Amino acid sequence: MHYASTRRTFLAHSALGVLAAGVPLFGQGAQTARPASSGQSPAPAPPPAKRTPMPRTAPPYDKATINMIGPRPGYTPQIGTMVSMLTWMEGAVLGPTRDLTQEQLDYLFDKNANTIGALMLHLAATEVLYQRITFGNENFDKLPADYEAKWGPAMNLGAAGRATIKGHDVAYYQDALREAREKTLAEFAKKDDAWFTTALKEPGWGGGPVNNYCLWFHVCEHISHHSGQIDFLIKRLPGAKSDDAAG
Repeated sequence: MHYASTRRTFLAHSALGVLAAGVPLFGQGAQTARPASSGQSPAPAPPPAKRTPMPRTAPPYDKATINMIGPRPGYTPQIGTMVSMLTWMEGAVLGPTRDLTQEQLDYLFDKNANTIGALMLHLAATEVLYQRITFGNENFDKLPADYEAKWGPAMNLGAAGRATIKGHDVAYYQDALREAREKTLAEFAKKDDAWFTTALKEPGWGGGPVNNYCLWFHVCEHISHHSGQIDFLIKRLPGAKSDDAAG
């Protein structure tokens, strides 16, 4: 059946398609590929016989439920459903990037581009910002000074991001994403669906009402947006092999 074939193709090429091959999620920290020799442009290493295990993620990964979007133990139903979506999207970023070298993470395509490493840190910065807005009930017209000092270049990207976000291995970005997510999950466990779904006093985008569910759905779709950019950049790194996967 054409539909079944299309579905199999999608799963095989998705960020989570690695699961179908039985690649373990847990194990030693992700190892970076060997850097390119001096004088050569950085290029993705050939696929190893056995791919690097996925890095440790938060919450503990459950192969039996990763593709089942819905409530999760330890959370009220609506919040648990959001946790399942955030967990799924975590793999869409960590999976494709886990074998990248520092040179690849720092590779800048042009003077106006963002690096893969900067986009990964941007996702951590976004999650931290929305923690402060929703869990901390903070309302600000500009980024707070303490947040700006730590996360400003990653949040704003642009020239500041290009100048400062470099020189790190992939574990640095993995740790930033995991630490942000662990905080999110710990705070979600303290909340209930009334907190999640009730309209806030502050107007949302466009002036209409907004709730915390919408704000965290934005975090989730933001990850999806930038994971697509990251995939695009990975496929166009110097030396990258072409493939027939969509995108």
